[in-house]
Amino acid sequence: MAKGPVPPVGTYGVTATGGIAGWWIRLGTFSRYNHAFVVGHGGLIIEATPHGAKYGHISMYPKARYNLHTSLPDDTRERIWSNAQALLGTKYGWLDLFALSLKFFGLRWEWVENRIQRQDRLICSQLVDLAYERAGVHLFDDGRLSQNVTPGDLADILAD
Repeated sequence: MAKGPVPPVGTYGVTATGGIAGWWIRLGTFSRYNHAFVVGHGGLIIEATPHGAKYGHISMYPKARYNLHTSLPDDTRERIWSNAQALLGTKYGWLDLFALSLKFFGLRWEWVENRIQRQDRLICSQLVDLAYERAGVHLFDDGRLSQNVTPGDLADILAD
């Protein structure tokens, strides 16, 4: 079980995980973080994994950081969670990692932009961004394309 209080429903978390895949994601996205997820009731989470979007638990990520500074009404938080649940089973977006890395270098090819905006395959941070966006919450106001977000981008907007 997780130590300390469980973050509110609709909160997102970011963390660094171990293993070669985590290392490659951090390298490719130029971030200290390689994973993000949406928090639900009782510490349940929804996360995009190489096996598709699935349930997990916050106890799997004891060093996660959360967007606890974001003030949202309870009904919006519930919509975020419901939106994340609607994405369960979505396949993982391996090519999105590549596309997001290209985007970092300023490559604005049509293929890159189309790949990033697809919703049939998502990386973890795209799942978070999409769940929030569908609830009417825009995490970024810098003109970026929808789902043009890495775990590091989510971490960058956390209050310390």
